[in-house]
Amino acid sequence: MKLNLSLILTLFFSLHIFGEDQIFLVDIIFIKYLPESQTNETFLPPELSEIDNILFLSDFPYPKIEIKSLPLDLGYRFQDLFMSVQIDDENKNLLEQDQTITDRSLPLLENKKSFFETDSARDFSLSEEVSKIARSRDFRVIGTKSWFQTVKNIDRAQHIFIDSNFFKGTRIFGFLKLYKERFLHFNLNLYLSELDPSKEQIENLISGKNFSGDNLHIDLFEEKNQSLLFQVQHSKKFRSGELHYVDHPKFGMLIKLTKAQQESFSPDNDLAKNR
Repeated sequence: MKLNLSLILTLFFSLHIFGEDQIFLVDIIFIKYLPESQTNETFLPPELSEIDNILFLSDFPYPKIEIKSLPLDLGYRFQDLFMSVQIDDENKNLLEQDQTITDRSLPLLENKKSFFETDSARDFSLSEEVSKIARSRDFRVIGTKSWFQTVKNIDRAQHIFIDSNFFKGTRIFGFLKLYKERFLHFNLNLYLSELDPSKEQIENLISGKNFSGDNLHIDLFEEKNQSLLFQVQHSKKFRSGELHYVDHPKFGMLIKLTKAQQESFSPDNDLAKNR
């Protein structure tokens, strides 16, 4: 039986689309539980697990701006400090037509930015949740992280090192593995440590790579005076757009994956930006 041309093209493009890696925006919030509630549960000091195939997040390299003070006596007349600019409707329409059409409901990874790159200047999608937690007497936000990535199958997935750094004497760090089977899954190994002048940790190096393939070595205890107190391990399947809480009596983490898209590349637009 012969298939018509339209059906063949439909099958071809369907296979192409489903064969591509879907881009996701990953947002997480590190949380500490504040009340020292009475409990009969005891927590043994955790031991750091050895992790292979580690991927380190990087920061978007914003250029450093050097601000030099100007002399007060520049000799300008008052009217020279202003400039009149007029944009006619015809040019405005041309600019609007030149804009790339994207689905505004999806987060956008810009061309100048990379996967596994955090951007402190971008609006955090869980900012409303952060505000709610900040108003609570029971929890404290220790830090947030946000990055774009594709999600591979379990054999190709890497352990992403995440670290809140110290905030008000508390640090939450660990390893997150995102992968897909029939559903999206995540495995998490998370630790809480606190500053403690009576403790002195020995060097504990972990090795891995960033998204660019550079080999990196990081000392987990660069700040020596800290005490490793608690650990939580968690595995779960979930869907895009769902918000999940990783729970422990002392701390936790909120995590959300959202389907995203990459900015369309246009050589003409790229040349225009560089002029």
